[in-house]
Amino acid sequence: MAINKDVLEIELKKYLIEFKNFLKTKNINVLINGNKIICSSNNNLTFSFSIADEINEGFPFDLIAAKPGKLAAIIQSKLKLNKKIFARNCQIKKIDKQNAIKFLNQYHLMNSTQSSSNLGLIYKDELLAVASFSKGRKMNRLPENKRSYELIRFCCMEGITVTGGLTKLIKKFCKEKNAGDVMTYIDKQLSQGESFIKAGFKKIGETTPEYFLVNKKTFERIPFKNFNEKFDTKLFYLTQNSGNIKLVYTPDE
Repeated sequence: MAINKDVLEIELKKYLIEFKNFLKTKNINVLINGNKIICSSNNNLTFSFSIADEINEGFPFDLIAAKPGKLAAIIQSKLKLNKKIFARNCQIKKIDKQNAIKFLNQYHLMNSTQSSSNLGLIYKDELLAVASFSKGRKMNRLPENKRSYELIRFCCMEGITVTGGLTKLIKKFCKEKNAGDVMTYIDKQLSQGESFIKAGFKKIGETTPEYFLVNKKTFERIPFKNFNEKFDTKLFYLTQNSGNIKLVYTPDE
């Protein structure tokens, strides 16, 4: 149910060719084999994925069409083509909402969203990474004086990997807020949360798939929760993700 056949057959080939040409500008070689995309680089690493359709799970077609640059940045990171900068050489600074929104809209696959506080990693006066957090929430699992927070967004600048960056930001945030824990969600179509687990997060569960209406012209996503609601099939198609992985970071564990 990820994408209906008329959109797949008419649009898929066109956008895959455009995506392939875009990846070439990043020195990434691409082989398209039916529904499978095989990417490789001069460092002899490969990364392959499928395009999500009614049968196969994989990268969402609408994101390939609408956000090729951001997906290319993910592939670039998977192929270890990023420049590495160590977090110990970076400073942590509070980032105002306007600059956080600008950074996330430019580099995060899902753009910015509402947040309560934002921290950034600065290297040589340049903002390299941003983490956005929610307000604290009282949870029965935590002591009365502790609150749980959500890491809503985290990303680095395109072409940059800040080694240890997520760990440094999370530890700083927990210390400042005296946080009981920090939870986050990872889209299963795009990641299994390896970098978060490495930073100390633990998997505690998974959510069911989420559904969206996708505009056939702009590929903009609109959350779709009411299945009794009718929609214009000439303008939209229905898609879904594979659900999310729920992860929690507990300080000092």
